[in-house]
Amino acid sequence: MCKQIAVDLAKSVYQVAESVRAGQVSQRKRLNREAFRRYIQEQ
Repeated sequence: MCKQIAVDLAKSVYQVAESVRAGQVSQRKRLNREAFRRYIQEQ
């Protein structure tokens, strides 16, 4: 399964949106820096 990940950078949080199909967001997350680092390592 191919997945797209969009990241919106801010000062203290990262907004992450995952999409498996074009135009359909399957999951949204709001992560602090440490949680974002762990999230990216898992991908």
